[in-house]
Amino acid sequence: MTRRSAKVMFLALVAFGTGEVAAQASAPSYLDDLDSYTHLETIARSDGERVRDFRIPLGAIEKIRGVWAPRDAERVTGLRQTYTWRVIDGFSSEELVTELDERLADSDGIHLDFACEARACGSSVQWANRVFGQRLLYGTEVSQRYRVYTLESDSGTYRLLIYGSARTADRQYLHGELITVEGTH
Repeated sequence: MTRRSAKVMFLALVAFGTGEVAAQASAPSYLDDLDSYTHLETIARSDGERVRDFRIPLGAIEKIRGVWAPRDAERVTGLRQTYTWRVIDGFSSEELVTELDERLADSDGIHLDFACEARACGSSVQWANRVFGQRLLYGTEVSQRYRVYTLESDSGTYRLLIYGSARTADRQYLHGELITVEGTH
């Protein structure tokens, strides 16, 4: 499979997932659709954990009065589904986050709430350990990308968190979290 055809397949999966999100009650299948992408190897997965007052970072991670925390955050309660993937076959986490951004930007019912790249995100080690609890996500500050999207559908509101990082050219990771927010409808 060529690199171009692999990108087309990735976009088709993303389009399938986002199309369902906007039109149906299928938002929880969004990460499952990404999970079937050929150039992502699943490292960790959580099918649904109930969270209460879960903090979604909406700003860079920085040390404030001796404590590492996001500059801004929102708290939500709901069901949290997570995936951590290793990016394989010569693709980069940066490419995949960019592809997701492009696809989601054109989708109805999806809004970008926060985005940061590289050093503007703050400490990569803090994102990996404190925010996502996945130490393997720790990479270089210049390679990290973080996005928070709100997905609105007839069935409810969802928050999609995407984080990409790279330790080396061969150790690149993508992390996704989908939170089904309670109390929005």
